[in-house]
Amino acid sequence: MSDETAGLAPEDGSPVHDAALDAMMAQWVALSPDTIDVDAALARVNARRAADASPTVVRDELAARRTRREVARPTPIWRQPAFRAAAAVVAVIGATLVWRSTQTSMAAASFVTTTGTSSDIRLTDGTEVRLGPASRLTLSAGFGRSHRQLTLHGEAWFKVTHNAAMPFAIRVGNATVEDVGTAFLVRESSSREVSVRVAEGVVKVTMTASAHDSTVTLHAGDGAVATATGISVAPGVVSANESVALAAGRLTFTDASLVEVQDALHRWYGVSLLIADSALATRHVTADFTGEPLSRVAAVLGLTLGVSAESHGDTIELHTAAGAPARP
Repeated sequence: MSDETAGLAPEDGSPVHDAALDAMMAQWVALSPDTIDVDAALARVNARRAADASPTVVRDELAARRTRREVARPTPIWRQPAFRAAAAVVAVIGATLVWRSTQTSMAAASFVTTTGTSSDIRLTDGTEVRLGPASRLTLSAGFGRSHRQLTLHGEAWFKVTHNAAMPFAIRVGNATVEDVGTAFLVRESSSREVSVRVAEGVVKVTMTASAHDSTVTLHAGDGAVATATGISVAPGVVSANESVALAAGRLTFTDASLVEVQDALHRWYGVSLLIADSALATRHVTADFTGEPLSRVAAVLGLTLGVSAESHGDTIELHTAAGAPARP
């Protein structure tokens, strides 16, 4: 046996006892007393013995370290019962918020303006609306998904995104105005008189609360007034200039009744139009206002109607000029 193999464990891995090592050393000394350096051999045996024992010590120390780390290391937060419970709550809340968001998008909605102010609105279906002063636009629940029905009080300009499978219908006064792909103005008076002015495309107007239910179809340039007695149509009365004015959001009248003018002036200017002479009630007005002061509005009305028009605070009073007949 060579020096390199001294002190190693047998092949079967059984430990080498100290007595056996001592015997082996004695045998080496007896056989080769002159060539064996006893002290060096003993040192090698002791080194081998220490090396043989050190892996166990290292393994034991590593095991101890792993044990200490496992004891000190906290349980991952996602494995802790409290975290799992909280996650379940968050999931429920999240699902609730998604449900509420969906329901909100399906709920009814209203847009309201005050006197003298207007609002530009883009609906979910892409339709553009300019809601006039002192007006309200209400969308029924499910608008844009299951239908396109809404209700108007006041006045509004519509540029509708056409959808043949889902008609755009406006309930205003006792009439229903249905788009067939167009741009148009709808204006309601306090007496539920409804005026429709078509700038482009086609509009269908239905009166359902009149003595005789009726439906008319208006094309670009046509105007109509719906009252309790029916619908009167004025073909081709909406000029290109009026269409531009309406699209720009100006207060425009073309052969409008004084009832319509009264309500529009109250919405736009917050003024009351008083008609002192009942004979003027049937008169009509053609005028275009672009934010003029109230005195200017009164003067234009007077000139248009051929009457005297006086403004006092928030009131414009119309009466026949002394010595001058009212203009027909």
